[in-house]
Amino acid sequence: EGQSPVYQKVNHKRKREKKYPDATFERILELKVEMPARSASGIHRLLLQELQADCPSISTIRKFLHAKGYSANKSVRRAGYIKFERGKPNDLWQIDIAGVQTVGTLGKLYLIAILDDCSRFVVGAQYFPSQIGVNVLSVVRDAVMGYGCPNQLLADNGTQFRNVTKDLGNRYTRLLTSLDIEPIYSKPYHPQSKGKLERWFGTVIRMFLPDVRLEVKKNPEIYLHEFNTLFRTWLEWYNYKKQHRSLPGRKAPAHRYFNHPDRIYRPLTAQVNWNRWINTYAQRKVTKTNQLSFKSEIIDIQPGYAGCWVDLLELERQIEIYFHEEIVCTHQKQPLEIRPGGRKNIRTIAQNGTVKYRKHFYTVDYKLARKKVEIKESADGRELLIYLNKILIKQLSRK
Repeated sequence: EGQSPVYQKVNHKRKREKKYPDATFERILELKVEMPARSASGIHRLLLQELQADCPSISTIRKFLHAKGYSANKSVRRAGYIKFERGKPNDLWQIDIAGVQTVGTLGKLYLIAILDDCSRFVVGAQYFPSQIGVNVLSVVRDAVMGYGCPNQLLADNGTQFRNVTKDLGNRYTRLLTSLDIEPIYSKPYHPQSKGKLERWFGTVIRMFLPDVRLEVKKNPEIYLHEFNTLFRTWLEWYNYKKQHRSLPGRKAPAHRYFNHPDRIYRPLTAQVNWNRWINTYAQRKVTKTNQLSFKSEIIDIQPGYAGCWVDLLELERQIEIYFHEEIVCTHQKQPLEIRPGGRKNIRTIAQNGTVKYRKHFYTVDYKLARKKVEIKESADGRELLIYLNKILIKQLSRK
């Protein structure tokens, strides 16, 4: 009594509640380990599909991966380039064909794309089994029908865009002229002229191809149109949601493309006969049995035209046959889908868990003895893919 009380110093530490559960960060780590090439943006896109709203930001994911030792590669010193950019959307588009991209059992594919120079918005893009000119024209068609006509379209000096003699007048330039679009060309051997589109091709290689190659391995029976459906989903994310470092405020390309106050909009008002531009004409002579052959297909013609020459117009899904500009009949084309073909390599797993393929034995699993599996080679030929009931169960290096 009489003495001042003794107060004990209590250390109160505020514990901040975790904004996201541990399971979310475990999932981030799983996605990174599954595909080390995945960037923070790519993981954020996949998490949005799984978690919808409650998803960490890209910077949070990047900081977490950095803390776990998954840091980005150190930057390399390199010479810079002079930056140019059109001030208005739809003033200039860039068109190009990416180098061949091998995708599992689909084999070699070519990506044809058109990008707006001002906003980096991709107005048209699609994968094709070849890089012929009609595929280029089909991408141009989809772009102008969806977003109107640009003032200019920049391309390289490839034969799809310009004649071998470098003169104007091929189908591509004639189509642009009819649409009131000025075709312009980059300097030979100077890919920097289309640097924005070349950079976007790199984004596709880093952020789309690794995931879709994994999907094709899991589903080797995928068709090309299904593959393009996956690509369109990714492209919508890129255009409308992905932050772009080169744009003001790091907004998505669609934000600048649609909200720019000086955006040029020239809708396609003229009636264009796209069959004339995109599809091919041919001539064939009708046989005595009232038939003709076109691209390995036998087409039956109604009697009365034996020995006559007829015109064929090849459309996307059918072939129209004309005689003196009057239609004779139509023929539905057989679906030509890019799909793994050839004879299936079916093997029975031996008692010791091995299978024999081209004079070499490969260990699968002794627990699967007497099971029948299908063996496929990877596109580069370096790996064997083992499928049981169409499910990938083993991935082995070729001997």
